[in-house]
Amino acid sequence: MTGKRLLVLALALMLAAPLSACGDGYEKDGAFTCLLPQNVDTLDPQTASGESAWMVISSVFEGLCRIDEDGQVVPGVAKRWEANGDNTQFTFTLRGGAKWSDGSPVTADDFVFAMQRALRPETATPSVDDLFILKGARQVYNKEIPESSLGVWAKDELTLVIELEKSYADFPALTAGSHYMPCRREYFEESAGHYGLSSEYLITNGPFTFSSRYSWVTDYGKRAIGLSRSSNYKGPHEVRPASLTFLIDYDEALLSDPVSALMNGDADILTLPGTLAQQAEDLGCAVQVLDDAVTGLLLNPRCEPLRYVTAREIFFKTLDREALLDCREDKGSEEAMGIMPNCVVWNTSSYYADGARLYAQPDDSVTQRIPDLLEMMELEQMPSISVICPDDPESVGIANGLIISWNQKLGNAFNIEPLPEEEMKSRVAAGEYEAALYTLRAGGTTPYQVLKSFESTSYPSLQEDEDFDAGLHSLTFELSSYRALESRLVESYVFYPLFTDKTYYASSPATRGIAAAPDVSINFITARKKA
Repeated sequence: MTGKRLLVLALALMLAAPLSACGDGYEKDGAFTCLLPQNVDTLDPQTASGESAWMVISSVFEGLCRIDEDGQVVPGVAKRWEANGDNTQFTFTLRGGAKWSDGSPVTADDFVFAMQRALRPETATPSVDDLFILKGARQVYNKEIPESSLGVWAKDELTLVIELEKSYADFPALTAGSHYMPCRREYFEESAGHYGLSSEYLITNGPFTFSSRYSWVTDYGKRAIGLSRSSNYKGPHEVRPASLTFLIDYDEALLSDPVSALMNGDADILTLPGTLAQQAEDLGCAVQVLDDAVTGLLLNPRCEPLRYVTAREIFFKTLDREALLDCREDKGSEEAMGIMPNCVVWNTSSYYADGARLYAQPDDSVTQRIPDLLEMMELEQMPSISVICPDDPESVGIANGLIISWNQKLGNAFNIEPLPEEEMKSRVAAGEYEAALYTLRAGGTTPYQVLKSFESTSYPSLQEDEDFDAGLHSLTFELSSYRALESRLVESYVFYPLFTDKTYYASSPATRGIAAAPDVSINFITARKKA
């Protein structure tokens, strides 16, 4: 063989080597399936609520920023942003070439209009309080000043300036929320009240869009939302999947046996109990662990035995906290300092970095109030309550620790009721429980999202506290404001935090690149699938 031919062969081998090394069998252009926990009524980002709607919205829309799997704020439509010296003004530079699904450009004014619209009382934005950090937002909401006076303006088509009421270094994280998503003014006005209610009346700017005007199926038993890769999307990464289907109606057995559902290809990503995470990983599933939850005792203030605050206080303060902490088999778990999971930050640091402890302190002297409570309740002894809990050994052990504390100190018998994971979630959602060993997820990386879980209309707390709701509505975005509201929760004795906890996501062995985030979004942009 001549020297020239040898050189050509050597070059060919050099070029081929890295290609074969990178070829892991997972390819782009795959079709992916995700199961939604509830039905979706609207995909209007400014009015939608609930985990299911948010999961879909985060795929069909993109805000200024996103939250990634590590809880970090990363670029979305904004390719970069800058803050002034005291974090009271942020300037976002948008990506050039970003388009809506109808081909029109995504501009800074689309974000201006979205925030103005979200602050209209008639819009009834569920998380409107989260917008009150914007300069003049409360006055706009109360119709004291015009929308045009809101501290948000388009400097040009690709430059958005946002002025805040006060310094808030964590503000970019808020812009990942659905109510900050863009809304094209002309299209919204032409929709004449139908915006977001069907695939026919919605344009999108995210990595995926509707496959057709009929791809949001609302017929009961066949409900699903079919999406395809958007050719108009321009983001930091190429969109690899060809299609993404969100199933609303499906066999509940898929949730009761999530590992089998993943192995059979019925779903490409699912949350699963920590007890199944290792099994899923051993079978080839990619397991992602988010430090985004707190596990504790949840009391139902709407059930008869617990509608008295004093009764709930007695149940909390007679717990043997140290004994309960010792029941935790996962020694990597930490004691919860309050209701905020580890992923929640304040001023770019951990929310409890100052060492605060916000939970009901043990105090056996509270039992001296039992006679007065029983007289008010017209009972002869403390009511017997049952604690529902997941049916894994560790949860049963912790629930049993609760029972032991109460049996010793309250002079009555109490019960535990272990349940499969999905049945327990269903019972809590329906308010069909007295007490529950419950894991509360953050829903985001800011304190507001956690506190909102305890609003009167929210799941799962079931408390009806107008003063708490008013406090949430008047947050000043200072640490003292969050702490005051959190202290009110402590004194309502609804949730007693015990451990920081984790959420486990597992992806099918046939997939790679799906990323779940602490704000309950799932990012399919870089997902690949085996041919």
